[in-house]
Amino acid sequence: MSSNKNGFQEMAVYTSNLAKVDAEKISKESLIEAANFFVEKLLPNIPKSLMNKKHMKDHVKIEIDDDKVTVYFESTSFYWRFLENGTNKIEAKHFVEGTWQQQKTNIEDIMTQKLLKRLKGN
Repeated sequence: MSSNKNGFQEMAVYTSNLAKVDAEKISKESLIEAANFFVEKLLPNIPKSLMNKKHMKDHVKIEIDDDKVTVYFESTSFYWRFLENGTNKIEAKHFVEGTWQQQKTNIEDIMTQKLLKRLKGN
């Protein structure tokens, strides 16, 4: 607490910390970290094909663009939705949605903690 007890000093420190933060860089770093965490948690939940073919687990990729980070299935992108949502012959597995629901809070924390630390001046 400031010795003059008017809060001005604390606000001055806070706003000077805000000016130092590159929000775009922190946001992108946080998105990359969250995407890596999501993929780490998703991989064990991806159903493995019983056939001797390509497995979706081996084709999960993270693409980093200027303004976004995308997690996607590379060469099996057409097929994952059939297992995720099911068809009239395939029971839905909901492995992507289930992983997201289980890890949503952790992913949100990853995406906000880095920014909050920088705002606090750490």
